[in-house]
Formats: sequence, structure tokens, C-alpha cells
Amino acid sequence: MTEIDLIISQFILEEGKLYTLPELYHHLEQKIHSDTASIDEIGEIVSTDATLSAKILKIANSSLYGFRSEVSTLKRALNLIGLGEVKNLILFDSLAGKFNKDSPCKIIKLEDFWRRSVYLALISKRLSKKIKHPDPERLFITAIMSRLGQLVCCSTHENEVSEVLKNHLKLVDENEFDIEKRILGFTYNEVSSKILKYWKVPSEIVIPLQNLNDPLKAPDDIKKSYLTDLSILHVATIYSRILEQDELASDSGELIVATAETYLSHVNPEINQSLGIDTKMIDDILFEIEMDSLEILSIIFPNAGLIF
Repeated sequence: MTEIDLIISQFILEEGKLYTLPELYHHLEQKIHSDTASIDEIGEIVSTDATLSAKILKIANSSLYGFRSEVSTLKRALNLIGLGEVKNLILFDSLAGKFNKDSPCKIIKLEDFWRRSVYLALISKRLSKKIKHPDPERLFITAIMSRLGQLVCCSTHENEVSEVLKNHLKLVDENEFDIEKRILGFTYNEVSSKILKYWKVPSEIVIPLQNLNDPLKAPDDIKKSYLTDLSILHVATIYSRILEQDELASDSGELIVATAETYLSHVNPEINQSLGIDTKMIDDILFEIEMDSLEILSIIFPNAGLIF
């Protein structure tokens, strides 16, 4: 059993509680994959959770999708967003709620954790759209769940997680994957992939998280199917860290503002070239997510007094 397996085993069984995904998620997954499911039946399943239904409507009307007319019914939202995306939103809503309520981590501010996660997810989606990736919504969900391993590790490696956090927030050139490897011996996204695999999350979400540390060194069979996914998530992870560092510097009164060239220089040039990233694309993405992030955070976490 690996160190990551031990961490996850302890986390899952912590205090005798077995962490599981909600019945609604599994019920919806069965329906979506059946030959007889209709949009009305799916709507009936989703509507059993009023809070979730309201979130789906708000998300459908948000800048994340940018539909021209107002989406006023759950059925239309399901049609426009897509059933697979709705299933992913239910998955994330469940996990976010579970970790916010039962998080074993006391050294990480959840508002900072989720803000960084949303930045990462928005960058992934915006970059995906710019290069015309066929499924930017899946990458949004994959990205937002990629850092769950940080919270999981808190229950068994609190001192190391604290040390990693201090290094993450420094304005240094060492990338966060290398920092985590150096201090923990593994990366947070590797832990995330294992816990999501345990929960039977679809492989197209799990596999990229296992290999995004260095996309160009992933196994050939993984690169064949997922190299673009890996590259997008890798870039988004690096960019979101720089954005977080920039905000902290600004909050402390420093006038350090990372330029598009700074973002570009922190990524392997071969990855930049493969995705067609240039400074204009970076400026556009950063401008767009600044407008989107507060809106998305307010929808996902409506209880501002609890987190934001």
C-alpha cells in the first residue's frame, strides 16, 4: 500500500465515518446512461433537491455559459447545459458541501482554498474555449476538484501541508508540483485522483489528475488520449498560483503585479506552443476570470457568512 493509499484509507474511515457520494448522483448517473431516460425524468430527479435546482438555474444564467436569453425553467437549463455537465455539478456540489462541513483541515482557510480552486477552474474553462476544446465544462469540474487532496492530506500530514502552503505563497520560481513532491513525496492532484477514483468518479476526470504534474512525461497511452487536457490543467494550476501570489502581494501593500510575460515564462515553452498560448490570450483570460470569479463563488457558496 502506498503512502497516498494510507492517507486516503485513514481519511475515508476517519472517526468511523465512511465518505460516500449522494444517492442523487448515482441515481442520476444510472438514468443518464440508460436508453429510456427522458429530460423530464432527469428533471424530476434533480428537482427533489430544491437548493441544487436553484444553483443549476443560477449557473445556467451566469457568465460561465453566457446564454443570450434568460433560462427560467429547470428543464431548459438541463437541455442547454447538458446532462453530463449537470451530473458533474451535482458531484462538485456534494463534495464542496462535504468538505466545508467535515473538513479535517484547520490550517487552511476554506475561503482561500475555494477561491483558488475557482480561479483554477475558470482558467481551465476559458483556455479550453480559446483553443476550441470539445468539452470545456468537464475540464472546469476536473480543475475545481484537483486540489481536494490538499484538504485530505491535512488529516495526516498537517505539518507538511503547512510547510507546503508557506512555499506555495512565496514568490519563487519553483513550481508547486515540485514543492509538494519535495516536502510530501507526492502531489495533491495525485491524492485527489485516488479519492475520486474510490468514489467511482468517471475516468475522464480521474486520469488527467493522475498525470498533470508534467504532461510531456505522462505515459504514451495517456498522452495519446489526454495530452491536451493535461496541458490545460497544468497551465491553469500554475496560473492560478501566480494569481493568488499577486493578490496576496497587493493585499500586503506591495505593488507587484505579474505581467502576461510572467505567466508565460512559468510554463514549459513546448506546452505553450502546443496550446497556442501567447501574452494576448493570457491577458484576455485573466480579464475574463476577474469578472466571473465572484459571480461563480456566490452561486456555489451562497451563505456568504459561512465562507465568503
